Amino acid sequence: MCYHHSVMDKFFLADTYLLKGAPLGDIDSVQGVSEFVTFEPGQVIVKEGDTSQDIMVVVAGRVRVEKVGTGTIDELRVGAMIGEIAFLDRQPRTASLVAVNEAKLLVIPASKLQDLLRERKDLAAAVYRNAALALCQRLRSANQQLEALSPEPDHASGS
Repeated sequence: MCYHHSVMDKFFLADTYLLKGAPLGDIDSVQGVSEFVTFEPGQVIVKEGDTSQDIMVVVAGRVRVEKVGTGTIDELRVGAMIGEIAFLDRQPRTASLVAVNEAKLLVIPASKLQDLLRERKDLAAAVYRNAALALCQRLRSANQQLEALSPEPDHASGS
């Protein structure tokens, strides 16, 4: 794992779903407290159950999402945001993340982001609104997947 600072276009962060609609000055502040971290192929980024609450954005490469007992459940690409669930509910990580190839992530430390959200109400409103919308979308998707797996009700039996 290699930590380094780098300049990134603030519009990249502005296009991530969590910061969409936030004032550009506030996005600059988020970028200012963040750091870039590079992971080698196969390197574990976070482990399911970890207590870290930092948010990460995939800047380059691909990241595999894995769950114990299930295996790979997703693969994230450039622009994907990681860790918002742990950030919001302050619970352990719900999945492990592994670099598929060399992956560069922008890490937004939870404590620094929390400070910014307390200080900047417009930023807080955008982040919490966007998080709520994204989590609603995930819940709807999960419900649709469950419905697809459920057997059709047997109307002929009168149940």
